[in-house]
Amino acid sequence: MKASLCQVDEYHPLIPGYTGYIPLRFYRIGTSFGNDSVWCVNTFRDVIRRKNDQKDELRTIAATTPQLPPICPNEEMIGVLDDYNYKHHPYMLGPVETKRSLTEPPIPGWTGFVPRSKVTEFGHGVRYHVMAENCYQDFKDMLERVHPGPASKESKGEFHVSKIRRDSHRFQRCYRPEGMLPKYTGHIPHERSGIGKTFGSVCRSCSACSHDDKSYGAYLAKKRKDETVQEQLKKEQ
Repeated sequence: MKASLCQVDEYHPLIPGYTGYIPLRFYRIGTSFGNDSVWCVNTFRDVIRRKNDQKDELRTIAATTPQLPPICPNEEMIGVLDDYNYKHHPYMLGPVETKRSLTEPPIPGWTGFVPRSKVTEFGHGVRYHVMAENCYQDFKDMLERVHPGPASKESKGEFHVSKIRRDSHRFQRCYRPEGMLPKYTGHIPHERSGIGKTFGSVCRSCSACSHDDKSYGAYLAKKRKDETVQEQLKKEQ
């Protein structure tokens, strides 16, 4: 059974009760459904016909217009484009003077990833520029320790970056003897047992902060070793 296609015009309006899509229907007010549907369909058909005529006219003009003569041969133009691509393509290695150093901080306003910024305290109490410089320098030092060799040396074109102070391992500790920074909302060991104390007193008195070793694990190992030695001395006595 074939569906019958009926042309919509004054003699064949849409059937009353039709709820399908009618072009331009929402812009018609105060007319009957039959007159409204005929006007909308005819107007839409006229607009489509004019658009198709304009496209055909443009295709005819493009096909019949003579082509412009070339200014230079194609080989010369291809050579110029290849030379420009070699000099300005982002994947091409430029001169040493244009390279950015690994320890050079990013441009202010850059919100991308900065290594060592979330797992250390390099960014506490300093500007973003100083934090980024410290984090990149620490990341570079880690790479040099893991992969030592001539590739880790700075090139001659890079500017000199001042070394970060490494005289104390407490600089990289999270729980330090001087306590946590104000408004710190992270975990503090033994905080619940410090009743009636200020935030600074609780931080400084907890076992994780009140030592000068490299980490809390090293402090516990040293403490257990001392206890074992004392027990052996007591047994010998």
